[in-house]
Amino acid sequence: MSKSESFTIDQAIERALAEMDGPMDKGAFVDRVLEIRPSSAKGAKGSIRNNMNYNFDGSSLVHVDKKTIVPLRVAAPGIRFRIPLSRMEVNQGILLLGLNFDGWFKRYNDPEAFEFVDEQGGSLSTKIASVKGEMNEFGGNHRGFRLTSWFKANNARRNDSVLVTIESWEPKRFKLELEPQKEKRRHRDEIARKNQELADRLFDILEASVRERIRYSIAVPTAYVRLSDPGEYPGDHWVDAVKQDPRMKLTDLDIAYPEKRGIFDMILPEEKSPAQEQEFTSEQGKQVYRFEVALKYRKSLWRRIEIQGKQTLEDFDDILRSAFGHDVSDHLSGFWKRVRRGQGNRFREIDLGSIDPFGGGDAAELRVAGLELQIKDRMKYVYDFGDWIEHEITLEAIEEPQAGVEYPRVSEQNKPRYRYCEHCKDEGRKTVATWLCIECSNEEGREVLACEDCADKYHEDHYIDEMVY
Repeated sequence: MSKSESFTIDQAIERALAEMDGPMDKGAFVDRVLEIRPSSAKGAKGSIRNNMNYNFDGSSLVHVDKKTIVPLRVAAPGIRFRIPLSRMEVNQGILLLGLNFDGWFKRYNDPEAFEFVDEQGGSLSTKIASVKGEMNEFGGNHRGFRLTSWFKANNARRNDSVLVTIESWEPKRFKLELEPQKEKRRHRDEIARKNQELADRLFDILEASVRERIRYSIAVPTAYVRLSDPGEYPGDHWVDAVKQDPRMKLTDLDIAYPEKRGIFDMILPEEKSPAQEQEFTSEQGKQVYRFEVALKYRKSLWRRIEIQGKQTLEDFDDILRSAFGHDVSDHLSGFWKRVRRGQGNRFREIDLGSIDPFGGGDAAELRVAGLELQIKDRMKYVYDFGDWIEHEITLEAIEEPQAGVEYPRVSEQNKPRYRYCEHCKDEGRKTVATWLCIECSNEEGREVLACEDCADKYHEDHYIDEMVY
């Protein structure tokens, strides 16, 4: 076995990272790993990228952008962040590990290897201690660093801040400064700007993610490296910056969109919050929203629906059921708002709620104008959650109402492409089919179509579905 073949993929990645002294194209880095550990296996480059993403991203490297990586030992030194002190920490003389360091270190990378220094460069204790306390709704034991002497020397109080500067990433060495709360107040505007920049960077990473959620351990170091000046006076802790931003929320180990549910959300009883409509003026309520609605899997079947802003999703549901031939007195339906992610053609879906045909439903009273829709925005409508008949909705225009017109209405629809009754065809007649026999279609493996008379004659006891053109 050659020396190169004795490397694992992770060892080859570690060696390639050790050679770097700045940013590098990701493709060139993968090529370098293959030089260290040659492989003719199909998908070798993909395996290297997967290992980089799962085992190194956020702990040894970050993505400066989609195509460029940089080692954290190069990028992290000089970064500053804030840790707000809780009453427990001050009383116990301990600087807690999580949430304070959550997001910065995958599994904390052995906290006993951390090194702390004061403003003058003097070494501080990093002895690990464990305390009990209610830091979150689950309580339990919490680990941290015993800093009693340093807290006393700096007269630390609740709501003071520890300003942390990363001096070295390998080994993990941090400079600690104690900032009184009154000093922080003098920087209120500056901190607000820093919070916004950090939140924007985190949101950009979330928008680019495939899973619609991002791990703290990857997103946080990446966001700080991408700040315009990560070594400046810091804003709030990243957790507080996320909590202040309505575009995101914290779920377990992730940052996610506000409508997403995490593991602990799923363990606890679900209490779905109804979607909230935004305030709108009476003039906006009178405006007419013109939508194009089409069946997702039969786009040639479409309707142009006009509805006023003051009208509800229950009104919208009524006209959609009628326009597409759905039963007006059976099955639940529901609406989703589709929100573009980033600049591409990817969307996330916000559940607006369901409609009960007998009246009610958590989306029934939502008014169209309160959904904050813009021209070209998209929605999804599903009739019958069992059969899941999905429709795509696009807002084409917002216009003034026409005198004498009653809304909602179908203002236009596709030109019918009629299909014909096969029983009449066998008898030499051409009659438009109005029914699809589900039972016969399933049995014969093709669509069996019938007109009104033939449906009564040949399919009287069968399950049939009305044709819509």
